Amino acid sequence: MTGGSMTDTLNAFLAHFDVVEKDRGSDRIHPLRTSAHARLAEMGLPHAKQEEWRFTSLAPIREKVFPIARPSTNGVGREQVGEPAHFVFVDGHFREDLSTAMTLPEGVKAMSLVRALEEESEIVLAHLGKYAHREDRAFVALNTAMIEDGAFIYLPKNSTVEDPIRIMHLSTGAKSSYPRHLFIAKEGSRATIVESYVSTSSEASFVNAVAEVVVGANANLDHVTLQLENEASIHMNAVQILLGRDSRYSNHKVTLGGRLTRNETDGVLDAENIVCTLNGLYHTHGEQHVDNHTRLEHRKPNCDSHELFKGILDDNSSAVFACKIHVFQEAQKTDAKQSNANLLLSDTAVIDSQPQLEIYADDVRCTHGAVVGQLDSDALFYLRSRGISDVQARNMLIRAFASEVAHRIPVESVREQVDALLTDRLPGGRMDR
Repeated sequence: MTGGSMTDTLNAFLAHFDVVEKDRGSDRIHPLRTSAHARLAEMGLPHAKQEEWRFTSLAPIREKVFPIARPSTNGVGREQVGEPAHFVFVDGHFREDLSTAMTLPEGVKAMSLVRALEEESEIVLAHLGKYAHREDRAFVALNTAMIEDGAFIYLPKNSTVEDPIRIMHLSTGAKSSYPRHLFIAKEGSRATIVESYVSTSSEASFVNAVAEVVVGANANLDHVTLQLENEASIHMNAVQILLGRDSRYSNHKVTLGGRLTRNETDGVLDAENIVCTLNGLYHTHGEQHVDNHTRLEHRKPNCDSHELFKGILDDNSSAVFACKIHVFQEAQKTDAKQSNANLLLSDTAVIDSQPQLEIYADDVRCTHGAVVGQLDSDALFYLRSRGISDVQARNMLIRAFASEVAHRIPVESVREQVDALLTDRLPGGRMDR
């Protein structure tokens, strides 16, 4: 079936629940899945009349039925994985044979969610489904109804994982997958997590990923996500963060792939002296559409949040940036900044930027801003006058524009990867490197 209604699409998604239930049976998260399934059936899928979706069409989801992926080898080998990853998921299911073991400090637990539900069920059940908003977010409810596998990372008190923990998601074709991650960093712990989403074919896939992140007192967690899927794919990604006193959390999202991508990042600053940083970089061309939604709730005093998102848009592509900071009355001495800058490389590219502040405290420093522009003609003229070609000059300015976000990624190899990927997408490829 192609070109169906949103009701048809909803019913197709709801039917995935029966497949999961048949395989998983009445396991310990059966009630969680069941309640989310009922809520999704009641709520339905989003539509353009809803404020948070009025600039993002779900028409690409209607065009195709994506059967739910089941665990299999799918013909995927190590050559598709590329650089070694500690967790490799194929169509949402963990593949131990493709994953690379890592040496972890004592007490650190890193495993698939399937295994964690067996071996660490007390920790998992205390947190899974407790933070992500399935009551009012249709795609979070859809993911929760289909929970099967994902990454479980637990950092005990005062532990440090020096090397980045790498998670690789491979989509093999016209299927839907529902990765569900749970990251828990206890008091004084430190780690970096790098997620990559990649396609192994040119077929459209539907990926609906959710991560619940708990960062304890004085813990420090860096979280990087690279969306590199093919330009036919549909990608929904939601991250819900709960932050403890004196904690530090940074989230870096780079979106280069996908026909339709929706990133939702929500953080609750529910103690004092928290620093939360959200950075985003997106480059679109063709008919790509990227929607970044963030919401940070400052609930307690003396917390900082910093958001910087930059977009580069070409051809008929489009993007949305909707960022909301909610400062509760108790949250005095809040320092919150949000900024969105966009570079339009064509006359037909479109950006809808909506930074928002909702402030109920009176002793705060909160700023927001949005800028939309084109390449600086004076800078282009200067570079060309130095013997640099027009293509090279444009590419140099585009890379310089992106570098402010890319250079904030805390892993050098990932920074280099992002720069190389961005350069490959520009006219002339790597000729200017």
